[in-house]
Amino acid sequence: MKKSFLHYFIKSSSGIMVSRVFGLVRDLVVAAVFGANKITDAFFVAFAIPNLFRALFAEGALSSAYIPILAEKQKIDREIALRYLSQLIYTVGGIILLIIFLVFLFPKYIILLFMPGYGNDTELLKIASTMLSIVMPYLLLVTVVAIITGYLNLLGSYFISYSSTAMLNIFMILGAYVAHLYGGSILYLAYGVFFGGLFQFLYVFIYSMKKNFRFVKFGESDPDLKKTFLLIVPSIAGLGVSQINFVVGRIFASFLSPGSISYLYYANRLFQLPLGVFSVALSSVSLTEMSKALADGDNGRAYKIIDKSIISLCFIVLPATAGLYSLSYEISSFIYKRRSFGELDTLFTSDALKMYALGLIFYSLVGLFTRVFYSKKDTVTPVKIAASMLILNIVLNYLLIIPLKHAGIALASSIVAMLNSFILYRSIKGYSFSISSNRGVLLKILLSTVTMLLSIYTIKYFGMHVIVNIAVSASVYFLSCSIFGLKIREVLR
Repeated sequence: MKKSFLHYFIKSSSGIMVSRVFGLVRDLVVAAVFGANKITDAFFVAFAIPNLFRALFAEGALSSAYIPILAEKQKIDREIALRYLSQLIYTVGGIILLIIFLVFLFPKYIILLFMPGYGNDTELLKIASTMLSIVMPYLLLVTVVAIITGYLNLLGSYFISYSSTAMLNIFMILGAYVAHLYGGSILYLAYGVFFGGLFQFLYVFIYSMKKNFRFVKFGESDPDLKKTFLLIVPSIAGLGVSQINFVVGRIFASFLSPGSISYLYYANRLFQLPLGVFSVALSSVSLTEMSKALADGDNGRAYKIIDKSIISLCFIVLPATAGLYSLSYEISSFIYKRRSFGELDTLFTSDALKMYALGLIFYSLVGLFTRVFYSKKDTVTPVKIAASMLILNIVLNYLLIIPLKHAGIALASSIVAMLNSFILYRSIKGYSFSISSNRGVLLKILLSTVTMLLSIYTIKYFGMHVIVNIAVSASVYFLSCSIFGLKIREVLR
């Protein structure tokens, strides 16, 4: 029986939810053990570097380029698809190994590129360089995981691959706990990244073998391999610009008071919870399903998927935005405020979270609209748009960091996401979201969100616990949807 879009979305989002829950525990433990200071700034920068390359070579650019091609090959012959996928892993793996080798040679200079504000702190740079050398092999492991994930997604398997990050989070929790027991060295956290990546790889690889994945000898090069890399290059440029926006934020933050990079990291982790569980899951499933539809020549079904995805995002992300903004301090306090993480740390994290929350719906739409272009094998248009957004982001960071400090960096990224989503939407040829036919659904979502907001502030007024507030207000939202005649299953189907 053919599975529904909703079925795949639930499997994908539930897998991501497992990872995010462990990620939340990880961040809670890391904040409690290490707090927010220049040492945590150094770790988060070191950890961000392999994640930057992962976003470029694996989860974003690579998947967008090879999934449509792999979908076509699987329709022809499974053996051809496996040979193509194996050659892709061998080639990308070789490139990643070269990158890791270069990082091993020049770790200090690479760290300086990402946090120049600490350029005079020789001891901190030494610690950061050591951590970078420990965490870099994680890049190779997670890149292979990302490639195999595309194969599993095309088979309709989402949960295992998207829950695999839980392995990373579990080992980072163990690393922080060991540090707590044996002197507090943050190097244990870096080793947690390495071993977490190793077990994440084994978790996905063993499951993929059960799904008939196997490596095929390289043999004669698949002609579509070159085509894939030609598609990847502009995609890397586009995602590179997007990732550089975050790098720019960290560079500016490194010139602020110690801990500013950490405040942005902790706030971004809370912001990423709804973005990852719902928006990324929805966009990933949409890319796979749109690629299948376009491979079948069914443009009508592909555009219908976009319509349903936008409505689904509004249904989930708008109330999440309202909740994150209005409860930013309470959530930050509940998750982080203990032991080494004090009141000022909580306030500064809350300030950044508010600014990130303003851009949540726009980040979600950027992810969706970008994947629309990728499903059409157009990786150039998003690059051109992203390049202009980079310039705007630098200007906004410079202007907003003066009055708002680190929170200005978060606000700049939200404004850029808003403009980026609008320009991407206007650039999709042949597609237009019909506001008139969806006005009723959107109005009901908006009214339900406003009702939920009233509930949040009422419960805050009476001083009830944030968990009670979230549970009751979420119930009020879904009840309001029902009262207004909004059928959840039909919205997400």
